[in-house]
Amino acid sequence: MTVDEQLTEWLKGNPIHNAGRDECCPDFSCCDVSLLASEEERQTFVDANGETRHMMLMGFLSAMMIKEGKNVYIAGDPANYQRDQ
Repeated sequence: MTVDEQLTEWLKGNPIHNAGRDECCPDFSCCDVSLLASEEERQTFVDANGETRHMMLMGFLSAMMIKEGKNVYIAGDPANYQRDQ
């Protein structure tokens, strides 16, 4: 399944996990249908530019984490981070 095919189905309200790419729908509704964004939100996402999509993805991720009671930890090389002292 291509990304476009997955988005088309998601837009129709049919959230399908993209097994070929092991990729969730933008709102993670393929894993939990109760997370399915409204039709208006789905259309806005599909029509959006990269910056708006990124912002919406962060909102979808936050909603999923709150519902699932999950925490996220960002890993990386601590040498790349500057801390105020």
